[in-house]
Amino acid sequence: MADLTGGQLVARVLKQAGVGHVFTLCGGHILPIYDGCLDEGIAVIDTRHEQAAAHCADAYARLTRGIGVAMVAPGPGVTDAVTGVANAYAARSPMLLIGGAAPLGLRGLGALQEMEQVALLRPITKGSFTVPEARQIPEVLTTAIRTALSGRPGPVFVEIPVDLLMTTIEDRLAPIPTAYVHRPRGAADPAALETLGRLLAGAERPVVVAGGGIWWDDAAAALTAFATRAGLPVFMNGAGRGALPTSHANAFAQARSTALARADLVLVLGAPLDFRLGYGRPPTFAEDAKVVMVDVDAAELGRNRPLALGLAGDLGAILRQALDVIPASMAARVAPWLEALRAKESESRTKIAAFCAADDVPISHYRLAAEIARVVSPETIVVGDGGDVVGCASKVVSLHRPGQWLDPGPLGCLGVGPSFALTAKLLHPERPVILIAGDGALGLNGMELETAVRFGLPLVCVVGNDGGWGQIRNPQLSFYGEARAVATSLPLTRFDLLAEALGARGVLVREPRDLGPALDKALGSSEVWCVNVVLDPAAYRNTGTVSMAI
Repeated sequence: MADLTGGQLVARVLKQAGVGHVFTLCGGHILPIYDGCLDEGIAVIDTRHEQAAAHCADAYARLTRGIGVAMVAPGPGVTDAVTGVANAYAARSPMLLIGGAAPLGLRGLGALQEMEQVALLRPITKGSFTVPEARQIPEVLTTAIRTALSGRPGPVFVEIPVDLLMTTIEDRLAPIPTAYVHRPRGAADPAALETLGRLLAGAERPVVVAGGGIWWDDAAAALTAFATRAGLPVFMNGAGRGALPTSHANAFAQARSTALARADLVLVLGAPLDFRLGYGRPPTFAEDAKVVMVDVDAAELGRNRPLALGLAGDLGAILRQALDVIPASMAARVAPWLEALRAKESESRTKIAAFCAADDVPISHYRLAAEIARVVSPETIVVGDGGDVVGCASKVVSLHRPGQWLDPGPLGCLGVGPSFALTAKLLHPERPVILIAGDGALGLNGMELETAVRFGLPLVCVVGNDGGWGQIRNPQLSFYGEARAVATSLPLTRFDLLAEALGARGVLVREPRDLGPALDKALGSSEVWCVNVVLDPAAYRNTGTVSMAI
């Protein structure tokens, strides 16, 4: 038998859960957990802001499909982390936020950083818990981890008072549960599969939309087999990007609006019918289209639009089952539909290619995207953190595998980029990591470039610097005119010099011809780099593409 502090108990639970790294900003209330992590061989990665620590835990969860952990001080430490938790909640990311708390004996007396935290986190987590006594630390933490990983994944919060973390207890009195997470692979019943077969048999213009559920359920191979056999066009969004490589004959991107507006059957796989899909309603979706949804979360089925069929379960399991109900003649029958979409896709790509080849100075957003696309290999991890600059890149950068692209997700939370990128490099040091950041987005958590330097994580940050919040400024100019455009302009910040001040390397790029050499030099380096690219703020608007972030 051994005596353990509460902090050591926390670390042992995390170690057993497979956690190799925790992300934090220090606070006296959580020091005992750090001490326990050292005993258990868990690396403690300290960031410059609690929001960044939460974003790191989110990225850790996405990249491992396991639990990501952030630890913060109570009060302002917890409130700073709230944005990261909210983003993880929208993105279905199973992160655990551990918050310190005032000693139990001082509750209600006005102790340092004392506030109501459990209620604050409850609306944006799957569960928000407090630990009432030291011997319950393992049970509460494992319950939280199970809650985060089971069913529809998502974040959880656990508050642990500092006196409990400092309490010493005999280990036999606080046993750590084992085998406490069970993730059954729910399949479809025969009647539902029969219905799906009938819907496929009656479709002439089918479309597949593959979302983040494909990634979380590790269903990319099953999706590829299903789409190939049935001859279905597949459009991917969010964490679903890369489920089919861009080069795959059934992978589409540029013709989505045409496809959805004309489709007679839409299969929505692991994606909510939210703003990204026009809520599943006309004019984005054809009014008479039959819609099939498959999602691990039954509550998503039928939200915003009636369904012809809703299936709750594991996407991989259901897609493998669905192979048996695909009509033998389906691929040949829908081939003309695929050819029509390919023609539309080709037309859009030809138009974009002209923008990508532009030698204008200042540099255009699409030219920057094209240069980034050139250096993205199958091994590269790409992080998108911004508005128009990332929107352009998503249309141009080819993806080769699932998990290659990370972005904030449906909450649209800018500022995730440095945290996501450094976490990707931490987990995959052998892979190049490129962060594509807008100048506005990088201003939110750009100090985390120093974190990357401090931990020896040589990522490449490419800043599309158009001197403003372009995704908001462009429609503002269209709606209200230059004279009434306020709160959307920024100076051309020298992020390259900022990076150098933080111990990284930086380069300012103004000419298109200098882009390629700068990227090659940065990617060939063993240091953190910031490639600060001056863009024409009007270039994206002049392509006829103005996106309104609402």
